[in-house]
Amino acid sequence: MTSRRSLLAGIGGAGAAALAGCTGVVPWRDDGTDRADVALAPDAVEPVERSPSPFPVAVPESLAAAHGTRARELLGAVPADPSLPNAAVERELRNERERAADRIENGSDRPWPTDRLAGWRAIRSDAATVRGAHRAATGEDDSEAVRGRRRAAREDLASFVAAHEYRARSPLEATLVHAPVEDLVATCRRRVRPVRTYPADPVARPFRAGEAVGWIEGARATLDDATGLLETYRARRDGTDSWWSSLIASARRLRLAVDRERTTVGRFLERDDPPVDEDLRGTPARRLLVEASRRAERLSEDVEERVDDGAVATAAVGAGRALAAIETLSTAVEGVRDGAYRDRVTAESVGRAADRARESLAGVAAADDPRLAARIAEPAFGTHAYVVDRIDEGHADPVRAQGDLAFVDLYARAVPPATRFVLDRLD
Repeated sequence: MTSRRSLLAGIGGAGAAALAGCTGVVPWRDDGTDRADVALAPDAVEPVERSPSPFPVAVPESLAAAHGTRARELLGAVPADPSLPNAAVERELRNERERAADRIENGSDRPWPTDRLAGWRAIRSDAATVRGAHRAATGEDDSEAVRGRRRAAREDLASFVAAHEYRARSPLEATLVHAPVEDLVATCRRRVRPVRTYPADPVARPFRAGEAVGWIEGARATLDDATGLLETYRARRDGTDSWWSSLIASARRLRLAVDRERTTVGRFLERDDPPVDEDLRGTPARRLLVEASRRAERLSEDVEERVDDGAVATAAVGAGRALAAIETLSTAVEGVRDGAYRDRVTAESVGRAADRARESLAGVAAADDPRLAARIAEPAFGTHAYVVDRIDEGHADPVRAQGDLAFVDLYARAVPPATRFVLDRLD
């Protein structure tokens, strides 16, 4: 059995050879499990409080409010009881309008302001989709308008990227400010591509037309938020410098560190069988290894892609996530080899796994920089929220839930040392 390896020791001593991870689904990674005959109460796993927002300054509510105003304006142009020649289209449009109205009414209640903005962007895009479908169904052809909006959004995005100076008070603050902005730029860049094209016959395909309208509306909303976040930061911070060159160097160093660290678990990413001889079907161990190996592989590849794309602030955060995921996989493999995570799943065992996950997530706030740690810990918080939702909805597989909670526990424990490692390379 391999010896326990700490994160920093592994980074410092691992060889430099790169491994190509397998991206296909191998047999032991099949997500099928033998569902345990265990009843979980809706509150078997309670939600956890997220860490405070990692964005360095307060995000004004006006940004979300602007999305709400635009969404209501778009949906207001669609009658609540449309009258169309095609009864099936009329019925579907009525249902879609009602759902969009409900989404506007419910708003976005995600914990971080930047995430709430993402929710409102989706709401705004949905409203535009409904309006575009209604116009198409009533004989209005918006093909030229969609092309014009896409062209304008593409030009505005290019201007935004050209003027993006990565100004901040420190390399750390530059990472925290510009990583979410880079994410928005990447999203907008995808949306200004002609992926959702407007149909040649919009009357025959009104909902395809609506998707094209909603897609470009989402691009504009995304660029609005990127602009709004940078303007908000600049208005509330004096004495900033450009950290672009510094972040490039840090991202490259961190990419190499992830490559080196990945070699220590590469054999678990490439093998066609699990890292133990025993049959793990029906155990949390199987789900834990599946999730840990997928995350380690995907997050490591994300770092390479971000550096290649020039998203250097996101690459720094991504490196922290990849390092935490690799450590999680290493710890999980050793634990399973020692016989852990294989006991019969019960309501009590799920509860104990939830307690461990909650305790580990609480430790994220004790990292050397809680804001950066919160960004790095997002995979753990997101997985925990998913488990809570599945159980609350009555759709949870207890075995999978316990395996996911074990992943949350191990990943969250790996966040503080990963945060420290990234911090040291941002200075």
